[in-house]
Amino acid sequence: MGVKRGYTDSRFGQIHFRIVHPGTESSDKPPLLILHLSPNSGQVFSSFLPLVGRDRVAIAPDYPGYGMSDPIEGEQRITDYAAAMLDASESLGLDTPFDLLGYHTGTAVALEMAQQRSDLVRKIILVAVPVLTAEERAAGAALPMIPFDTDGNFAQQEWRRSWKWRGPGQSDASVMATFAEKMRPGVRERGATAILAYDIAPTLKAATHSIMIVRVKDDLWQASKRAQALRPDAEYLELSDYGHGLFHAAPDMMDTITRKFLDAPDGAD
Repeated sequence: MGVKRGYTDSRFGQIHFRIVHPGTESSDKPPLLILHLSPNSGQVFSSFLPLVGRDRVAIAPDYPGYGMSDPIEGEQRITDYAAAMLDASESLGLDTPFDLLGYHTGTAVALEMAQQRSDLVRKIILVAVPVLTAEERAAGAALPMIPFDTDGNFAQQEWRRSWKWRGPGQSDASVMATFAEKMRPGVRERGATAILAYDIAPTLKAATHSIMIVRVKDDLWQASKRAQALRPDAEYLELSDYGHGLFHAAPDMMDTITRKFLDAPDGAD
């Protein structure tokens, strides 16, 4: 079945989501919640969702303030994004353990969800993990945002930045979709503020779930290596031929990787 869209409720307002229900194949597998990077939305998984959702419910929500979800006013925190995703999962009827796949910012949201409600999470896949040092987080937070101007110079700069970070195999349409998400009102201001304020290392070390770490050659290449050092027990995979736009550039490969890990018997990942 194709990707459908809808809205559900959270403590911060409505959450927009994309969802795929299984077709003719078995549907007894745990649902999969897929969590995006910022500033972006669940659109980054639009090519991947129909594949991974062939035999399980697969959902890609937008965090509050991203995509078409209602925003959180004031401080942006990973703990609040995670709480909103748990609210959404409850509203959608996910009352038995489900799996999580997080990408960039989504890795922190996934781990925070697992910390807040360990009983609801089964396995976790972390793709491009922002294990940043305190110095890196401070330096990132100190970078000035490209200021808004009515002549549109800010948009030109964001456009160039989007193309600068284009990953191998990422299509023109995928880059343009990323740029379009940055142009939504308020998204650039929220940007990376939540992840730069969040130290993911303690949450990663504390997680008691089966974990897979996928390292891709983007701006988190070194940070993801630190994730492996923190969790030597995790299944680990390097994809040095891919960068940003991974789920659009190689959806079939990511589908294969995802289902191999999620479908393996516990203890045999």
